[in-house]
This record gives sequence, C-alpha cells and structure tokens, in this order.
Amino acid sequence: MPSLNRLRSPWVFLPGLQVVQWVAVLVHAHRHVSQSTAFVWLAAILGLPLALFCVYRIASAIGGRAIGALAAFMWVVAPFAMIPAFDHRYRPIYQNQILPRALGLTESGEFPTMLLLLVACLFMLRALKGGRARAFLGGAAIGAAAMVDAVGLLFIPAALVALLAARRRELIPAFAAALVPGIVVVLVRHTGDPIGFGSWHQLQHNGIFVREYFYSERALEWLPIAGFLALGRKSMPAALLVGGWFGMFFFIQGSSSDVVVDYGFWRAMLPSLPAYVLLAAATPLLVPAPRAFREIFFPNRPRARRAP
Repeated sequence: MPSLNRLRSPWVFLPGLQVVQWVAVLVHAHRHVSQSTAFVWLAAILGLPLALFCVYRIASAIGGRAIGALAAFMWVVAPFAMIPAFDHRYRPIYQNQILPRALGLTESGEFPTMLLLLVACLFMLRALKGGRARAFLGGAAIGAAAMVDAVGLLFIPAALVALLAARRRELIPAFAAALVPGIVVVLVRHTGDPIGFGSWHQLQHNGIFVREYFYSERALEWLPIAGFLALGRKSMPAALLVGGWFGMFFFIQGSSSDVVVDYGFWRAMLPSLPAYVLLAAATPLLVPAPRAFREIFFPNRPRARRAP
C-alpha cells in the first residue's frame, strides 16, 4: 500500500508538521506575545524542529513509526487544541502565560530545560541498547538542563532506573561523570537555599485547582497511566525512562506548595510535557492490533505461522 510506505518515512510528514507548527506559533505570538528577542527567534527556528524530531524518534523507537507519527502530531496540535478545554476564567492565563513558555516564546527557562531533557531522553533510550558515549551524552544533556533550571536533575532517577532495568550497569559511571558539571553548578547556585518538599495533601490541593479550571481531571490522570502500561508491553526500561520522567515531575513539582498561585502548576510541569505526550501517544499499543492495522502499528512484527 503506497500510503503505508509514505507513513514509514519521517521525511514526508515531519517537515509539513513543522511548517504547521511554525505558522501556529507565529499567529499565537502575534496575538499574545508583546515582544520578541533573538533568543525567542532562535528557539522557534532551531528549538521547535529539534523538539519535534526528538519526540518522533523516541516514540518511533519504542512503538513503531506510526506511533512516532501520532506523537509528533500530538506534540504540534495538543498545546493549541487544549485552549477550549480550559474554563473561560483561566483561558487567558493559559494563552498568555503557559502556552508561550511551552513554545519557547519567552526568555524563561522552561523551554530550554524541556528541550535538553528531550535530547537526554533520546540519548538514554539509545543507551539502553548499549554504548558508553550515548550514556555520557545523555548525562551531559541532563547536566545542561540542570544548569538552566535545577529541576532538570529530576530526570536522573528515571535514567538510572531504566539503565538498571536494561541491565546496563556498566554505563552508569559514564552517565554519572557527565552529570558532575551540572550538579556542581546547581550546588554553587543554590548554596544556602532551603530545600522544600511537597506532600500528598498539597498534591491533592493542586489537583482541586486543576479540576476547577480544566474540563476533565480524570482524562489528565489516566492517560499517562495507560501510556505507561502500553510502553511496558513493548519495553519496560523505556517505560520506566519516560514514565519516570513524568512521574518525578508530577509527584515532586506537582506537590509543591509554590505552584498553587495562578499558572504555577502548569508552569512547573512544563519540562515534563514531552513525557506526557509520549505516554499519551503510546496508548494505542494497549489495543490488540487487527490484521488490517498490523502493518501500520507493528510493521516489523513477524506474523505467526499456522501449524500444517
């Protein structure tokens, strides 16, 4: 089938998706962003295509090229499609504060942190198959993210658990060595700052805040759980890597008392947005694939032979 052959090549649809994203970003920036700088233009021209490429490569490496295409499509469309899902009282805050940060239209650190963690996830996913250089580059990307924002260090447990689950303990020294510069910068920058931890009560309180302004809290909760189970069917180390990335931010950043005011919760969760999209895009892997769709979702799976 020609359509399936086109679907298997990322160079057919990724450039088109990128153009759509650029147009949507320019329209949104014209309406809701008051100023633009060289940093913003650099993020739009270079950062957005890199993020789209990483999302596609991670999803396709785990679930196949069609899942990669779905993840790429969701990555481009979801931030804008979510606008009507917010209550009219919160919608201007989402459009003026959250969405510009998610798209790199501000000089705040959320977008570069998110982008560096995406790069780290791609390298660590490849490192699960072996390669000290990949583990080192993954650790270096996490360290660079931590230099931008200390919350980048929350990715470390997910990467370590994934390496242990994949039985790649020999890669941990290279991974840890690459983290040293980022950890040193964080320690120097935050020396003397108090360290605050959230609580389950605070997480529930933040959940009430989300429920008040978003149309369905349950949909937000169950999508990553279903996606984690779906990824686990394909690769448990990969599921731990992506799921751990989102889980660390949700339970630590999401339970912080500092994120209740205005747009704090959504802003705090932005560095884990790619993980959420990857988990959501993986949910079709839970559905047993009929023969008509086998070539789309599982193009490389060998078919079982019937006994004579």
